[in-house]
Amino acid sequence: MANRAILVITHGEFGIELVKSAEMIMGPQENVSALALRPGNSVDDLRAEANEIVAKNAENGLETVVLVDLLGGSPSNVALSLLGKHDLHILTGVNMPMLIEMLTFYKTEEDTKKLIETVKETSSVGISHLDRSFFKK
Repeated sequence: MANRAILVITHGEFGIELVKSAEMIMGPQENVSALALRPGNSVDDLRAEANEIVAKNAENGLETVVLVDLLGGSPSNVALSLLGKHDLHILTGVNMPMLIEMLTFYKTEEDTKKLIETVKETSSVGISHLDRSFFKK
């Protein structure tokens, strides 16, 4: 069984609510945290909170996978700043299919790179364009 933790970092409450929604579907999850960059909050404070979570995960023998909303935004920059201090993985573009897939396999898939590739695929497959022609099939 893989020793892994998930940290979601997003602009606003998006990540926190995404985790709550996933837990509504899948039940309570272990070693899953979420942080929000709220208007008026300091990026330095967010970085310190994220560092504390990742360091605690490492102390407990857990590898951290960080899911962020937008590459180049403050949450992803915070995650990138942690790469210099910690061995972790960052995946951008967090969405519900991505998080559900991650929660489904993060404890059992031993190969982190394989897990991330699977999650990336599920995330993009979860995006569909529907219009009236959908009903004509």
